Amino acid sequence: MTASIDHPAAADQPRVRAAAPPSTQISGPVARSILGAALLLGIVGDALMHNGPGGIGVGLWIAQVALTAVSLLWRADRSISRETAAWLAGAVLFSFGFAWRNSEVLAFLDFWATAGCLGMAAVASSDAHAAILAHRLRDTVVAGARVVGSVAVGIVPLAFRELFAQGDAKRLNGRLLPIARAVFIAAALLLVFGALLRGADPIFASLIAIPALDFEEIFSHVVMISFFAWIVGGWARSIVITRSPDKRPAAELPFRLDTLDVTTALGTLNILFAAFVLAQLGWFFGGERFLRERTGLTAAAYARQGFFQLVWVVTLVVPVLVGTRAALRPGHALARRHTLLSLPLIALLGAIMASAALRMKMYVQFYGLTTERLYALVFMGWLAIVLVWLALTVLRDWGRPFVAGAAISGLATLVLLNVFDPDAYVARVNIARAARVAGGTQPSLDLAHLAKLRGRAVEVATTATVATLVAPSISTGATMPAEIEAQRCVAAQELLRRWGPVSRASERQARDGSWRYWNADDAAALRAVGRHAGALLNVKHAACAAARPPAP
Repeated sequence: MTASIDHPAAADQPRVRAAAPPSTQISGPVARSILGAALLLGIVGDALMHNGPGGIGVGLWIAQVALTAVSLLWRADRSISRETAAWLAGAVLFSFGFAWRNSEVLAFLDFWATAGCLGMAAVASSDAHAAILAHRLRDTVVAGARVVGSVAVGIVPLAFRELFAQGDAKRLNGRLLPIARAVFIAAALLLVFGALLRGADPIFASLIAIPALDFEEIFSHVVMISFFAWIVGGWARSIVITRSPDKRPAAELPFRLDTLDVTTALGTLNILFAAFVLAQLGWFFGGERFLRERTGLTAAAYARQGFFQLVWVVTLVVPVLVGTRAALRPGHALARRHTLLSLPLIALLGAIMASAALRMKMYVQFYGLTTERLYALVFMGWLAIVLVWLALTVLRDWGRPFVAGAAISGLATLVLLNVFDPDAYVARVNIARAARVAGGTQPSLDLAHLAKLRGRAVEVATTATVATLVAPSISTGATMPAEIEAQRCVAAQELLRRWGPVSRASERQARDGSWRYWNADDAAALRAVGRHAGALLNVKHAACAAARPPAP
């Protein structure tokens, strides 16, 4: 650790140690290394993801970004902490989720997990005291905002300030300008006189060919390379810079809460949540009769509403508890009151989450499961873990590990989701439900919804569409209901459109360099639909014809 300016050793050697550079600047050689690496990664990113991010190309590019960060830190004579290495490894792990699952929701979550891990790697490298185990959440938030700002400004500080920080401008201009001038002159002369000579003699024209340039294609590559180089340059600069402690926010918040404030806020929430829980006991014990008398709703209609509002309630309570705890005035008595009011609030939230889970069970019973509700239920389960961890840390005045525990549990939940394959789980649940309620008044299986799922659910949807699973009576020669025929028609059309032999996914796989966009779920879906393509075409023609109303 560098000695403080008040340390005697610093006064004894004033001429041996040079003054440290400003924390917001880096040396010229390191700046040139970052610019070169950013340009190279921009070219690689364009080559791997020019037609859109997805597949294994994303993971390969992020892996190169992580390795480049390690190289740049070594170039700047910086050590790599374990936390920085762990965040870089996490970014690589989640980036390869693009090659594993093709769910749009998982891709969205994996993208932000990758970006968050890269951001936290920069925070841990530039200011270890503001990393995940910071004493104050504000320090981590401010440090993260600085990383975002550095990515936004991109290579501007590198190119216009730090590149020539060591007075190398004249030397570089003396080397680069003559070469650039010579290349420009030669290119202009070749284009002008070469075109004239080719037009003058067909023999010469057959020997010399001027390449036909697609300026629109060139412009798209330039934009992609510039974009990747811009964000990589800004991020790499933020990971190399060492932040000084005086850049952290003030120790105290601009406002403080007293006993009356805490009692009013948390007491109000306790009363409100207790009233809500008591109201839930009515339908829990009274059943559908109670619902009809109080609201006029059936159990099915009641199950369809309110679930996502309950998720928001649980979500918003976490920042309320953390924020009020941070804003308390110093004093053991006030902290104890906050704890005594927060613990019953967490218990009531547990009852609310149980109510939401029961609504989910009713919804699945009447309508089947959807990925949106499954993701919301998983998110609520993670919030339950966060609330328990909050009670064990923040409410015991041990808030330092709270953010780390919440972040790690969230990332672990995302890893489990990638392994678990939510779309396939939704398909299996709905198939099992269809087997239980077959012969009822409602359609047993929504094939149209099933065909829109991703992941390994495509194979399940293909089998359900082709087979007689949705209508066991077909094997006896009975006529399939028109509603089910319409669903089979839509499902067959959707599966063939997305994964059939002439689908965009199949054409993309047949292109040169398609390995960049390889995805395990896409490959499995193409195989599943490809094996049953003939049967799906037969279902499409037969079911669509049967579902079509007769001509007048």
